[in-house]
Amino acid sequence: MINSEKIANEMFKILKGSGATVQMYTDEGESTVDPDQARRFYLPKVGSMINLDETESKREIRVSVNQNADLNEFKDTLFQLKQLANRSIIEYTLKNFTKEIKPKDQDYQAQKVRDMKIDEGISPAYGSSKSSYQKLESARLIIKHTKPVNEESRGSRSRNISAIYIENAEGERYKMPTNNLAGGRAMLRHVKEGGTPHDEFGQYIQEQTVELKKLKEFANYSKRNGLVNEDTAEIVEAVSQRIASIRETINKLKGCKCYNETKEKFEAREVKINETDRTKLRNQFTVRTFDESLDDALPYVNALVKEMKAIREADAFATETLDSLVDAINKMDSVRLRKGVDVKSDPENPLVSKRLASAPMQAQIGAVMEYLSGAIDGGKDQDQLAVLLARFNDVVDNVKERAMLSKAVSAIKTLMPKLKAPASESASVASEDYEQTFESAFNKYDFDKLFS
Repeated sequence: MINSEKIANEMFKILKGSGATVQMYTDEGESTVDPDQARRFYLPKVGSMINLDETESKREIRVSVNQNADLNEFKDTLFQLKQLANRSIIEYTLKNFTKEIKPKDQDYQAQKVRDMKIDEGISPAYGSSKSSYQKLESARLIIKHTKPVNEESRGSRSRNISAIYIENAEGERYKMPTNNLAGGRAMLRHVKEGGTPHDEFGQYIQEQTVELKKLKEFANYSKRNGLVNEDTAEIVEAVSQRIASIRETINKLKGCKCYNETKEKFEAREVKINETDRTKLRNQFTVRTFDESLDDALPYVNALVKEMKAIREADAFATETLDSLVDAINKMDSVRLRKGVDVKSDPENPLVSKRLASAPMQAQIGAVMEYLSGAIDGGKDQDQLAVLLARFNDVVDNVKERAMLSKAVSAIKTLMPKLKAPASESASVASEDYEQTFESAFNKYDFDKLFS
């Protein structure tokens, strides 16, 4: 059976290939930028939502369009989605609605999934009119409410929260610093796995909920007071993306698999801000007098600003390196290989071993460039080429622009026919067959569609 991640990825390619703007959400309604994790695809221009619905008994691609949508403009995309459903042996449904569809219209579906996914041992919420509880083996989540719980209203035990506590097997209670329910469930998982709210990973979970709260306050304040302008728009957008990222991370931590994977990769970090940066941000986000309640958000915003700057600098360096590499390759009629190197049969060649066939595009390009850098013979005329190949391998992991990845692949394609064995060896290493081998190794990326 084709896995859901692959189907979701194919759905994204179909929708993106149609030229549509696509907003992606997980099945729990959380915004995401990862097509593998997406289960709901919203097209704002046509007011349509395309869902990949999953239950224990079936999977279905469900397309919801409003009655004002022009299906003639959408028919090729609908046909491709139907074909995908047929290939994947899953159901396909097209429904018309009398009103414009918005992502919030799917909230009931997301709530259903959230209720079902309080899984891997976490019990459904239960309790009295003032308190709700969820258990995970010997650990317990306690939710205090500001208003009486209405049992007849779906999700009422996840609303009107005044405080969240975590209770361990010994009955010791710890109050969470925010009322974020997903954060509470993440801490519940941590305590069940033997952690405490006071250890490094427990502090990390709490810090994530605090950062989320502060950044949401900052984003709301900026928009409410008209502070989103040419100078601040990029910062506000970075804040919005960070909010979505934290939400997704916290929500996943309640699951055993994601918890263990995240904890294994976890490295503690401290978010600080100096007075110069604090003053600069205050000035950028001040109406007449600065709202002091936002002061705690500034270290997080400052960290995002510095991260954006580092990314821009890394992108500039990668672009410069790739441009120099393309220029060097174009200037060379042929490129000598080291004596004894046969790239067609060398097991060290990643295209021969295919050991990275399922790795991300960046990893595959980097591995090929690293190999070629070592395979090229030395000499004044070739040293620069070898250095540029190795340098791009060092930065390719940070390259996100698909156009740059396409350009890197084109550079290698141009280089391949120029590879020649040393003069003492009669056979030319490059061949039409080898070019085809390289082409097929990257064929799954379908460059004509991805980089159009």
